[in-house]
Amino acid sequence: MRSLVYTSTQTRPITDSELAQILAVGREKNTRLGVTGMLAHKGDNCIGILEGEDDVVHDRFEQVRVDPRHTNVRVLLDEAITERSFPDWSMAFQSLDPLVQEVPGFSDLFRAGRPADPASAASRAHGLLEWFRKHPLAPLTSQQTIDDEAPRTRAINGAITVIHDHGPAGFSVEAVAERSGMSVAEVDALFPNPHALLAATVMRWTRAVSLPLQPLAAEKGTVAYLHALLVAHAEEPALMRLIASSLVVATDPEAPGADYYRSAYLQFREVVREALTEDVRSGREPATMDPVRGTQQLLALYDGLRLQSLLTTDTDVVDAFDRAATRMRRGWAEQYEQPTYWDVPVAPAH
Repeated sequence: MRSLVYTSTQTRPITDSELAQILAVGREKNTRLGVTGMLAHKGDNCIGILEGEDDVVHDRFEQVRVDPRHTNVRVLLDEAITERSFPDWSMAFQSLDPLVQEVPGFSDLFRAGRPADPASAASRAHGLLEWFRKHPLAPLTSQQTIDDEAPRTRAINGAITVIHDHGPAGFSVEAVAERSGMSVAEVDALFPNPHALLAATVMRWTRAVSLPLQPLAAEKGTVAYLHALLVAHAEEPALMRLIASSLVVATDPEAPGADYYRSAYLQFREVVREALTEDVRSGREPATMDPVRGTQQLLALYDGLRLQSLLTTDTDVVDAFDRAATRMRRGWAEQYEQPTYWDVPVAPAH
């Protein structure tokens, strides 16, 4: 098995839609090939890590090297490994986490006139890998934040890591403080109560996964966007469990955080409804489909399959969604008729 770390420069600005497609297509392709890793960007600069079988990693890197969107492609590290640093992700594509600036020498990777010494580059790459090993969820929890927010980022990253490793039941302020290298008092000073920390964790984690993919809705349609989102969530069952538990809380108006979780779900539903409305306007979906009802149907399928995949071991959530959504879309092209299969004949009175 091999780990390859590289940097490159974009030859032109890449649109959000292109980034979304790179992420969605790359994730599915890498899953088929058994490649894991991450791809992060800072301005026009990218840093990528590929892990997998030797020939497959080198083939994937060659595709990057000849891609016209990349130039100044530079290998920082190419070495045999026995254990993956990124066992769970086929690809992450995010702006670099503000905490990554703590890695000694990291900024030198992208500055003009950076050292050409291969040993120096390898040392920096090793430092970056070690940082990601300590903060394994950084690619999916990164957001552009100001320096003053770095302690919040640290605490939330710690919370995500705790939930990733132990599920929502393992969440506690004490566990988060230990994992993030902070004291309980420091975490308490940032969040008024555990529910606030958990809500912030749900928000950051779900947004980090969904926002890069959202342009797919406008480019390829609502169903394509939800497909890509399911692929991403399938890589993180802990995230799906966290979402499921937050939705349970949202059903109880008296539960702490219920209003927030309900509001977040309604916002997601509105994103889907607006995307379906645009699909009808653009001709991607038929005019016989009412976007409100279409949203109800799609989310019943999307949410139901996610829950089913958590309760069973034989549910391929992506394949099941694709098959059911394909049939659903065919039904949208037909005029709805009230079915009669549940009508029960009433015996005549004697």
